[in-house]
Amino acid sequence: MDEVQRLAIETIQKDKQAIIFAPSRASAEKSAEEISKHTNFSLPELEKQILHDVSSPTKQCKRLSHCIRKGIAFHHSGLTSKQKELIEDSFKKGDVKIICCTPTLAAGLSLPVFRVIIKSLKRYSGKWGMDWIPVLEYMQMAGRAGRPEYEVFGEAITIAKNDKDRKEIYEKYVCGEPEEIYS
Repeated sequence: MDEVQRLAIETIQKDKQAIIFAPSRASAEKSAEEISKHTNFSLPELEKQILHDVSSPTKQCKRLSHCIRKGIAFHHSGLTSKQKELIEDSFKKGDVKIICCTPTLAAGLSLPVFRVIIKSLKRYSGKWGMDWIPVLEYMQMAGRAGRPEYEVFGEAITIAKNDKDRKEIYEKYVCGEPEEIYS
């Protein structure tokens, strides 16, 4: 079990919910699958709803249905609007405990998130390879935790690959200033 999975299971054991931000759709889906292997939930009705949202379920729909049956979901722009809505509503009701998602879930929604886990603060940036995201994007993701209408406080945890990255994350994001907003 890796650190992200361990933190997700620990969150569930505290009877809390979490969002895990992943750098890509594939990473969000894989994270959800791996975490779902460690849960004992059984939500067959939710599984059926995910499968019946589309006339002919795709491989992705089947993958999501297997995860959601275990109380874990993934969420990204490749899902139908109805699937995303079902995931968000099920999370609000407490049926879905963990959502593994891309940063598309970082703004505009207030959900009962106790813990935000950020797998990586780097994104692919075309010909330049992987690059650090803006501080404002980090703040949007971290700001999903501990929403006042749901929690007294929240936790935002970022995973660092090594000590050098840990120090850079701390200086750039935890102690850093957000960029100016230009319109």
